Amino acid sequence: MFVHFDVRGDKSKFNPNNLDTDEWVRIAKEAGMKYIVPTTHQSSHIIMWDSKVSTMDVTDVTPFRQPYLKELSESCKAEGLKMGAYFAIADPGNPLYNEPDVGGEIRPYVDYLHAVIKELCEMHEPILLWFDASRRFRAAEAKPLLRQQDMIDMLHTYGTISNSRLGDDDAQQYVDYLTMNDNMAPDFNLGMLWESAVTITKDGSWHFKSKDAALRSTKDLLHRLINAAGNGGNLLLNVGPDQNGVIPKNMQDRLKEVGDWLAINGEAIYGTQAGPYPHQISWGSISQRKDKENTILYLNVVDWPQSGKFTLYGLHNKVLKASLLATDQEISFKSIQENNIITFDIPKKQPGKFVSVIKVVIENEPIMDQDFVQLTDGKVLMEAYNAQIHDLELIQNKPSKAIDMKMVTVPQKGEGIMPGRGMTVIGFDKKGQALSWDLKVYQPGDYDVMVVSHVTKGEAWKVDGKLKATIAGQSVESQLSDFKRLETITMPHYLELYSKIGKVKLENAGAYTLNLEVASDFLSEKPKIKGVVLIPTKDRGKQ
Repeated sequence: MFVHFDVRGDKSKFNPNNLDTDEWVRIAKEAGMKYIVPTTHQSSHIIMWDSKVSTMDVTDVTPFRQPYLKELSESCKAEGLKMGAYFAIADPGNPLYNEPDVGGEIRPYVDYLHAVIKELCEMHEPILLWFDASRRFRAAEAKPLLRQQDMIDMLHTYGTISNSRLGDDDAQQYVDYLTMNDNMAPDFNLGMLWESAVTITKDGSWHFKSKDAALRSTKDLLHRLINAAGNGGNLLLNVGPDQNGVIPKNMQDRLKEVGDWLAINGEAIYGTQAGPYPHQISWGSISQRKDKENTILYLNVVDWPQSGKFTLYGLHNKVLKASLLATDQEISFKSIQENNIITFDIPKKQPGKFVSVIKVVIENEPIMDQDFVQLTDGKVLMEAYNAQIHDLELIQNKPSKAIDMKMVTVPQKGEGIMPGRGMTVIGFDKKGQALSWDLKVYQPGDYDVMVVSHVTKGEAWKVDGKLKATIAGQSVESQLSDFKRLETITMPHYLELYSKIGKVKLENAGAYTLNLEVASDFLSEKPKIKGVVLIPTKDRGKQ
């Protein structure tokens, strides 16, 4: 649970003396949460404890005297939860600090920053430091001034880890894990530890606005949770207490619904690892855990098939048992091992609310195709971040995939095709450039080739240029039309825009390579390419 609570508005009136940290912990525990991260220095730039290092702490500038961070730490310990701490690096109110556009001496401020974080660790023993607002140290020449290695070494002596916003260290050269952009998450496995910070409010606000604020649906929150578990991440879900420190009733109710689901299905989340299929899954996610010499796969299904059949393609292991996690009801299955196809007989009516889990016990360690395989709804989803990059010319030392550049939250400049915001690729706009994917199709037939791009909500689509897709000796070519737009849980402020490039016929089941090439230059707006989807034409009307 992320908690945005600090001094806002009139400082002379900030005095929530009846703040009940036991109540915060009760709500978090009831929601199935395992750690709490309160803001300790954020929008007001006021330190939220009685500090000997800072003269701008909450006891200096407000009537508030309750040592609530110490109380929260003790409340967490009493209930078996952990406590972290959010700390904004930027501090415009501090005379030692200056913004990057101003420049000037910054080393005295860095000394202060290290001292105040040391005090925070000694007083409150946070398990993690959730740094933010590293803008002063974002440029390559400014990063060394932050003394990241010194900070990490100091934190580790206290048993504390750091997120990547300490100097925007996406590649984790110094830090312990990656923090995605606000409300953002990858929908495939990045191959690194990551966390998605998401606020419970629908409008994206982090602090309290109204006790009746519109909230994200329970299904939305659970979709984000199973997406994180299936792709090697954690979900940090934010609430904003009012100025008295009370978490609004509607937030409590929504969190309890998440907790109720976890009480039944938590086995598919807690202590699991990312699933064996590393790419995007249209119906939900797969998480896994060891079971002696065998492995349990959890198929976390958001979009439950109404056909009574669920097919898993590309798994090479023998299936020993399958059941519905919520009820422990065994379900029958048919396995065609030579083709790596397993079909489960499932209830036509979804057995649980929001997300249902199929528990599958398999023999030994999972072996699953790492190419892009067909999913139970017939689609093949191919994310651009994992495509093979074919630039117009060889660029020395440049990785062949965007994912290997290890820059996923900070905008990058470079030559050719590069990582872009929201798990997209950019710079894919000159004739002759190409992306390619190796894939497996199990159902022969006709497929629509859809290119998925990101578009800002409410923005008109003005992208010109043409793309050509080639597969199985067939080529289709088209401009990126505005065919349809879909909401996404992975990137705020954006929609996934589908452009139909054409239709191809795949005569046989088997392995293919799809090549997507720029057929004519994009001269005005440049596309942010999310990926390509093959959709069986017989099912297109249902998509």
